Amino acid sequence: MNIEIREATTDDVDAALALWESDADPGRTILDEPNDVRRLLASPSGALLVAANKGEVVGTIVAGWDGWRGNLYRLVVRSDHRRQGVARGLVARAEDVLRAQGCPRITALVHLGLAEAPSFWPAVGYQHDTKIGRFVRNLG
Repeated sequence: MNIEIREATTDDVDAALALWESDADPGRTILDEPNDVRRLLASPSGALLVAANKGEVVGTIVAGWDGWRGNLYRLVVRSDHRRQGVARGLVARAEDVLRAQGCPRITALVHLGLAEAPSFWPAVGYQHDTKIGRFVRNLG
């Protein structure tokens, strides 16, 4: 398998959305729209990386940077490409992107109810911070 990890382009928007719809958290409260993803692609403070196999998007990760801390989210790998190093490659590339911007610390937003998620992150060097909670509010 020859996986290419690269920054997404507008040509990848529909494929990323389809992957998130089929292989991401099924309990999401907000569904993403193409314009949301295009806005991310145009932002200097965030990057959508994709893993492509023969040109087909099989994985994604978003790396966000607010000038102080980095955030990783939307790490999604298509089910038939899991346990082959795709997620590790996406995380490593996202870390490189954030490091190049001067990022000293990264938080990974992880859905703990997904089977592989809680064990994956410690395996790539992240510690589970049980003292910090997350409060969310949907606007709109």
